[in-house]
Amino acid sequence: MEKIGLVVDTAGDIPRDLVKEYDIREVPFYLYFEGEENVIYKENVTLLPEDFFNIMKAKKKHPRTSQPNMEDYYVVLEQLANEGYKKIIIMTLSAKFSGSNQSAQLAKDEMKVKHPDIRIEIIDTESATLGEGLQQILTAKMIRKGALSFDEIINLLLKMRKNTHVFFTVEDLYFFYLGGRLGKGSVFLGNIMNLKPIMSIVDGETNPIERVRGRKKSLTRVADLCKELIKDINNIFVASPQAVCPEDQKFLLDYFREITGYKGEIITRIMGTTIGAHPGPGTTGICFVEMDLKGVI
Repeated sequence: MEKIGLVVDTAGDIPRDLVKEYDIREVPFYLYFEGEENVIYKENVTLLPEDFFNIMKAKKKHPRTSQPNMEDYYVVLEQLANEGYKKIIIMTLSAKFSGSNQSAQLAKDEMKVKHPDIRIEIIDTESATLGEGLQQILTAKMIRKGALSFDEIINLLLKMRKNTHVFFTVEDLYFFYLGGRLGKGSVFLGNIMNLKPIMSIVDGETNPIERVRGRKKSLTRVADLCKELIKDINNIFVASPQAVCPEDQKFLLDYFREITGYKGEIITRIMGTTIGAHPGPGTTGICFVEMDLKGVI
């Protein structure tokens, strides 16, 4: 069995117990609130998602995020080198969302100089939150299983990102206004009419799909959209993030199980600060990967 290290950025929202169980090495994003630029937080290190959303709701200030830098990645890669790893996979947030992937590439280039015998492959997951995280978790399971070689895992991951789907909806358009993604008039009108946007992530970019009236309708529509894409319910891996709206998440997942007949595990976690900073509290959705991975995880 090959000794393969796995490095990820924190935008994948992997549950803490799985990070520990599979020895996944995380490189954190940074965050600060407008007007408080002197207080810099590290995701999952100095600021947990639960505390972040409480601060966001109380302050009504827009948080700003920044990517891990080259040095952040290099420190983790150097640690793995010192532990004897000769093959490392780095998996990042979509390069269209952030420069995290570029920082990883710079660190890889630096590692080539000092450790030319170590092979490092970087995967742009073309996703975010648990769409990214599912790919990372499944990769960790493949490494643990040991049925595939390093090259076989890389080839499979290039296919996996094209079979990863993310649908989500938000509760309050005000946080899009804070982030400059909607004008004040649009937010006011949307909230008055109780319109809830439904979005997906396609080819590494956020894709607005439609707006529906009412929270429950938006939640059921997310599940309906997932069902329309599923070809084989026995070959899906499902996860769901939520931004301090666990009851809405439960309603969504109960409905998803009801309409699809899915009885498998659904990985859940409160949405992290990197992704949650944009849609804000009340965001939830479904992420799934559809692939036949029997025998390799």
